[in-house]
Amino acid sequence: MISINLVMLLFIFILGIIIGSFVNVVGLRYNSGLSSAKGRSKCFSCSIALKWYDLIPLVSFFTLRGKCRMCKTPLSFQYPAVELLTGLVFVCLALRQISLWPLYGAFEYGLLYSILFFVFYAFVFCLLIVIMIYDIRHKIIPNKLVYAFIGLSFFKLLVYLFCKNFVLTGLDLLDILSPILLFSPFAFLWYVSGGKWIGFGDAKLALGMGALLGFISGINAIILAFWIGALWSIYIIFHDRIRSSRKKPIGLKSEIPFAPFLILATIVVFFTQADFLGIEEFISVLTG
Repeated sequence: MISINLVMLLFIFILGIIIGSFVNVVGLRYNSGLSSAKGRSKCFSCSIALKWYDLIPLVSFFTLRGKCRMCKTPLSFQYPAVELLTGLVFVCLALRQISLWPLYGAFEYGLLYSILFFVFYAFVFCLLIVIMIYDIRHKIIPNKLVYAFIGLSFFKLLVYLFCKNFVLTGLDLLDILSPILLFSPFAFLWYVSGGKWIGFGDAKLALGMGALLGFISGINAIILAFWIGALWSIYIIFHDRIRSSRKKPIGLKSEIPFAPFLILATIVVFFTQADFLGIEEFISVLTG
């Protein structure tokens, strides 16, 4: 059984990095006028069409030592990073579905439901990774992508309520309100700063996070995002001081897009269910 599971997870990881390669293409070509599904991949420097053996996920980047085969221009580390992240997300999703089998197994079509939820969450996280790529490169979150994420997240919330037959506890009510509770602080910061402190796209992203994660996990994802953002900002500041190459000050939105931190935190909290400040225990005490 263990060997079969390992083979299955390896297959899912390979599937994940292959899809991660496509996610890279979508993130790079979105809103560029280029088709994400058509046209051969080219080197951005020499415009030479890449061969199939230069496009093997993870493998090609390292066999080429991170450089174009023809012009030797360094390739972005984004390519293997996104492929690896997507592969790990797929593996974690598979492990999550396996761990939830006692729940799915109680239904007549439990296996089908498990597979459908795997596909659903895989699509959601691939969408989030595309948003992350785009925000890193362009410092903006595309409306169509974030609205798609919000729509899928609210669909998940409705399915969750349906599975509970709409019999709601106090925590369930907080989960219903979670999108607004997470959206409001970001929207307030955007409004009072005129978009200088935070972008409205980040507020919309938080709206979807609330619907996807629920209240407790959503709050923890926001906390983790700020921690990751703070650590990254400190790294950038010290890195620039050492190199003495940056003269203008670093700002939260002018230099560092926040959506990648929100998305990474969403992925981590979704799979770990981490509760950094003991919020769940606190709410349990309050709700009795």
